[in-house]
Amino acid sequence: MNWKAFFAFVALVVLFVAGLGLLMFVRRPSAMTFFFTADTQGYLVPCGCKVIPAGGLARRATVLDGLRKSGDGERVVPVEVTHGFADRGPGRALLNEEMGRFFAREGYLVGLGSYDLLLGLPALRAAAPGVPLYLAGEPGLAGSKEFRLGGWGLGPFGDKGARLRVIFLAETAPGGVSIGDPLKALRAEMAAHPAEGTIVVGQLSPKSLSSVMEMQPAPLLAVAQWQTDVTSMPQAVGSHWVLYMGDRGRRSATARVRWTGKEFNVLPTIRYLGPEVASEPSVSREVAQVLDQVAAANKAALAKLSRPAAPGRAYVGSAGCKTCHAEAHKRWSLSSHSRATVDLAIDHQQQNPACLKCHATALGEPGGYPQASVDLSGVGCEACHGPGEGHPGRAMEMQPAGPKACGACHTPRDSPLFDAAGYWKLIEHK
Repeated sequence: MNWKAFFAFVALVVLFVAGLGLLMFVRRPSAMTFFFTADTQGYLVPCGCKVIPAGGLARRATVLDGLRKSGDGERVVPVEVTHGFADRGPGRALLNEEMGRFFAREGYLVGLGSYDLLLGLPALRAAAPGVPLYLAGEPGLAGSKEFRLGGWGLGPFGDKGARLRVIFLAETAPGGVSIGDPLKALRAEMAAHPAEGTIVVGQLSPKSLSSVMEMQPAPLLAVAQWQTDVTSMPQAVGSHWVLYMGDRGRRSATARVRWTGKEFNVLPTIRYLGPEVASEPSVSREVAQVLDQVAAANKAALAKLSRPAAPGRAYVGSAGCKTCHAEAHKRWSLSSHSRATVDLAIDHQQQNPACLKCHATALGEPGGYPQASVDLSGVGCEACHGPGEGHPGRAMEMQPAGPKACGACHTPRDSPLFDAAGYWKLIEHK
């Protein structure tokens, strides 16, 4: 017997079994978790809701940290669905740089939408260097990101598992940059990058999202943001899921996706980032420093808008109307218009000219807000009727309530539920 040949054969068998075992050992994870947020708009702190303020980067950081610690090493991928950046106000660059730092630190994939693009891609990339930005169909941007779940092996050997593709879409939003057909962009992305499963995220209206879910094959999950639309719980569409995230980053959602070897299973959740979520201390400190800088930028910009009144056209403030128009003044004082400037303080925007143009009286007009000698805070009588100096000797402006009078502030973007006749009933006066 040729023992040398025998032992060589045994050695080859052992090496083969060991190699096969190594290939089986090098297995890709079969599950991962996505963490979704949307419409942050550069709001670094919780919203100004008087009942349950929600959102903020510090709370978001706490939830992300908890997910990573509880997942037994399972991959967690944060995704900003759309409109993460501020596009208005003197301090927007400061806000966006902080958003960029947060996105980079947490490893976000960032989807862009119609309002983000108002800033332009160079400004977005400067605010968030190194952060991957996505929008299907937009020149210069990737439209999707692939993940592989399940399978095993090294290099060309073994089971490749399943491809999961996250596709970023957007459509033209009121007041935003014009964007092409999102369904066309989706079809092109799916044709260019075949996958066993897809997740669609983006700035999508209910009508567009319905069309997305009717496509074949339908996405496993669609996570969208559109104005104030929100689903308080994940909505099932057959074996698929739909989530609407609401506005201003007040909610987060998760989706655990698992490949069984034959199909994907998706388990989505959505939650309100309310006071019960602790704020991560280091993020809170960083945010506070940025907001101090933003406040200084807003204050400087606001000071430049103060202008002396034209002769005979000074603003006198709503208090000057009370003597002759007591009932109308009372109706106004009980309305949201009277509190419009004060309410901005809750969101740290009380000196932001981009907000004050609709939350104060005659911002930047000769004699208008801000003035040291007269209180023009809120949307006062003179916001609609013009400066009061010389009245009652001089007649005031009497424009009828409606889209023309109210539309400058009650825009489809900022007041999507505005109905001129219905809103007039809230402030009707003579």
